[in-house]
Amino acid sequence: AAGELIAAMYVPALPAFRAQVERRHRAAARDAARAGLLAEIEGRTKRRGAFTQNLQTYMRLAERVVSLYRHAETRAGQISPRDVERLDDASIEYLCMWLALLVMDDRAAAINLRDIEERVAALEREAKTPATGTDLRQLHKARADYLSILERHRRMASRKRALDAAMLSMPDQIEEIYQTIMTAPATENAEVKLEDALAKLRLQEDIEAELAGDLAEAMPGKVSPLPQASARPRHLAAVAGRQST
Repeated sequence: AAGELIAAMYVPALPAFRAQVERRHRAAARDAARAGLLAEIEGRTKRRGAFTQNLQTYMRLAERVVSLYRHAETRAGQISPRDVERLDDASIEYLCMWLALLVMDDRAAAINLRDIEERVAALEREAKTPATGTDLRQLHKARADYLSILERHRRMASRKRALDAAMLSMPDQIEEIYQTIMTAPATENAEVKLEDALAKLRLQEDIEAELAGDLAEAMPGKVSPLPQASARPRHLAAVAGRQST
């Protein structure tokens, strides 16, 4: 009894014990994020063929991550489970990008750009030759609001192209990382190679912030499924290649 009491007092404080608990917590958070994202994606996808194709790509990516977890257990000196978790985080971000693209499609469908441009032109004509009693301040405010909508839409279109390219290239990036690790000699530490490969999975911070905003709007009341900065390096944001401003 005394031994059990001592163990209860000191075992939870051991680094190995804390690391195991934290690892289980991160795994549970990823599983919850996966389930929520896939449910939201399936509900928003209008073309079932596209859903099936992207889902198959994701499942292949997830299989590679599971295989690397097993590899980390048998070759602890070559790659650590924490390194594999970083790739697991990337697989979650693949789903985040997929959902963000669907949200953008919904927003684009709800906006008639030509109609907004015509309203801006009409406001400008009215402001040039205002009728008696016209409130020019309100006209200018309405014009500014319409222009803001057009600007957001154009910015969204640019960001959509960046996310679409990232989503298409990420599976190839993960596959390359997988092959590099699996074919490396058992005595070789793959940490350096892994760091170089992960460095290619990058996203501009402004795009990452907007992506988090899109997900917050798509899944209101839920914690953002994007891996937190404390759980992964800031630069690991699942986009192929370094984006330059």
